[in-house]
Amino acid sequence: MAEQKQKEIMQRAKAYIDALTVDSDQNIPRLVVSDEHRFFTWDNEKRTPSAKPYLFDWSYYNGVVMEGLLDIYEADPEAGKAYHDYVKEYLDSMVVTDADGAKRLSRNLAGYVDHHGADCYKTAALLDRMADGSPDWQEIAAELYRDLTDTGQLNSKGNNVPKEFTESALGHNYWHCWAGGQPPKYKVWLDGIYMLQPFLAHHAARIGDAAQLALVQERLDWVADVMLAPNGLYYHACNSREDVCPYHWSRAMGWYGMAMADVMESLPEAYMEKRKAALKIFADGILRYQDESGLWANLADRPATDTNRLETSGTAMFIYTILKGVRKGWLDASYRDAAVRAFHALVERKLTDRGLEDIYLKASANNTNNYELTEYYLPDEGKGSGPFLMAYSEMLYL
Repeated sequence: MAEQKQKEIMQRAKAYIDALTVDSDQNIPRLVVSDEHRFFTWDNEKRTPSAKPYLFDWSYYNGVVMEGLLDIYEADPEAGKAYHDYVKEYLDSMVVTDADGAKRLSRNLAGYVDHHGADCYKTAALLDRMADGSPDWQEIAAELYRDLTDTGQLNSKGNNVPKEFTESALGHNYWHCWAGGQPPKYKVWLDGIYMLQPFLAHHAARIGDAAQLALVQERLDWVADVMLAPNGLYYHACNSREDVCPYHWSRAMGWYGMAMADVMESLPEAYMEKRKAALKIFADGILRYQDESGLWANLADRPATDTNRLETSGTAMFIYTILKGVRKGWLDASYRDAAVRAFHALVERKLTDRGLEDIYLKASANNTNNYELTEYYLPDEGKGSGPFLMAYSEMLYL
């Protein structure tokens, strides 16, 4: 009976994933990227109805969908080739060839805005993962990496990112946003840890940049020390231990959990003891607040209500983090059952005829409770659909 239920759950999940991506007649990467008036249907952060604003095709809410597809492919390459090809089409559509034959990322097609902040670099992780030895792909990734790490390189607005937008007092973490050269109310967001650190860690490991790997470790150590609350959960954002945005938003914590799980694949063994300990603290903290349904509320430490709903994106991220941690041996196998139960609950309770329900659109870390706006609970929003794909990929390994 349990095996049959698991099979049915996975079949339902796959049908949703395929309809959203490889079988969709709307979400065709080359057509969406080439047309300034078209958006992926999971992109609910369209700023205007007539043209694509900043953070459109090259964005974290598209990048996580593509990374989820790549995760599924890597879990089963033989069965998942269509997912790989879909991601390749997405990236190829944003790359142009110069007169001298060199390939580069087209800022115009991609909507890549290197001066906006952390969110604009998330999709860069795909280039590194898809490079497969191609010097063209590797050089594009290398240029993005230099933008973030080279103290002698200026970005398109004439800023040097590592000098101007990181601080030793923040554990050398980047400001979450640096548009206009002004810091946000809270400089470090858990969201931004995921947008930057897995890419930096993976690329640094690829090229043997030990200094950058040490900085990645320092940044994660700072978050684990400064942003952990007494209740075992993490604050959404902060400037220091005393100056925090005090909300325990499930998706923000999910970004951080996934960042840890992805970074740990690239770090030297000497750093792993700290990372394993931090991952266990994270898992223990969130599991204390898992709802009896198996899901997590949008504000994890508060009861589920009509405004603080059991939320899909954060739940999916927790599933991915825990299952990957168990699969890699970083967490004890006893953590697995809670994550599997959560995935079953996602499919049974949130996957409906309308799509994948109750994905919270966004929440600003501005010290106000903007985490319970009912109009922000949407179906098929990329920041939830992408992590759902990632969670599904980890279920495939089971």
